Amino acid sequence: MANSSVQLIDLPDELLLIIFKKLNNVELLYSLMCINKQLDRILYDSIVTRRLTLIRSSSNRHFFSLRDEMLDRFCLEILPKIHRKIEWLTVESLSMERIFLVDDYSNLCQLDFVSIQWEGLERLFDEENFARCHYYSYPYTMKNYDKISNNFPGGLFKCVRQISLFDEHPFQHDFFIKISQAFPFLQKLTLENSQPQN
Repeated sequence: MANSSVQLIDLPDELLLIIFKKLNNVELLYSLMCINKQLDRILYDSIVTRRLTLIRSSSNRHFFSLRDEMLDRFCLEILPKIHRKIEWLTVESLSMERIFLVDDYSNLCQLDFVSIQWEGLERLFDEENFARCHYYSYPYTMKNYDKISNNFPGGLFKCVRQISLFDEHPFQHDFFIKISQAFPFLQKLTLENSQPQN
């Protein structure tokens, strides 16, 4: 039998996407973006670009900025191409300003900060938007959770007994399922619904 070799780019797009889903999307984008048009087309898929964690972590749960060359490539080449596809972004204090200066992230629904200084946050948000930010460490031990909006990521909050929901867009049925699963011991729910559904 003759020797044959199959290269990564010889695989069908569907198979590549299945493989890529199992890998770290930040490493994928850094390693494969701009190699060829086929790979770029696959890497632009929302499965790869929807959620980016632009930090490194150590085994003892310390967080660091991406390596300089990696951050440079993301800020100069990768983020300008995919910024509109990003819905969830995780950053840390040393690199966040560079990342946010790339462009607006018009579809960003969730922004996670790690190793952040309050002074850094104040520079990024105006007073109105800062008031809507939720910041907590896990496990969340408070009894109240206020102003939850449609982009609530979920989780399990066993200590919370009272929540308030803030309607930026009309709530959907799936949202209430997520709320019921996240707050199993909920006793009081307050809803501010500014846009009723038709």
